[in-house]
Amino acid sequence: MKKDLQKAKELCESACDKIYMKYDADLTYDHYDPEVQTFYLFQSDHTQNQAEFYMLDELTKKIKKINKRWMVGIKYDDLEKYEADMYASRVKNKEL
Repeated sequence: MKKDLQKAKELCESACDKIYMKYDADLTYDHYDPEVQTFYLFQSDHTQNQAEFYMLDELTKKIKKINKRWMVGIKYDDLEKYEADMYASRVKNKEL
């Protein structure tokens, strides 16, 4: 189990680099919460683009190959700011 957790952590760290290069969203590995079986990635307040769950699809598939119950989540320092930014982005892109 400990080896699986270490491998999953390494996958998360690697995925953060790939997401930064591909989407310009600044994420770092934060922690694993065994109670909800979720690996959390932390989004920096200074990121150029907001992290979204579709950016984590490849990582989530790799994590689920190790343990099908594990999930990946995103932690935001300021959730209200994130929600306001997402709303403004959708308005700008005429999605609402």
